[in-house]
Amino acid sequence: MEHLASDITNIKESLYRIRSYIIGKSINGNNTNDIKDLEDVDKAVWEFLSVVYDSHWDSFYVDDSKMSFRNKVKFKFNP
Repeated sequence: MEHLASDITNIKESLYRIRSYIIGKSINGNNTNDIKDLEDVDKAVWEFLSVVYDSHWDSFYVDDSKMSFRNKVKFKFNP
């Protein structure tokens, strides 16, 4: 628990960097299957999300209104 706050900050910053990288790169939709680096990205993303849920990090509050990560995801994906 001693380093949890800085670890979470590092995870958050890494996710923002990944986001910025993806925003900065365009992929021609006709050639996406030819990019070997994209293989298994879906697996890595789903494993990350599964760990968040399996470890119950999804129950942590993510904003001042005490909305949990789980509820925030539901809100974003369910109109």
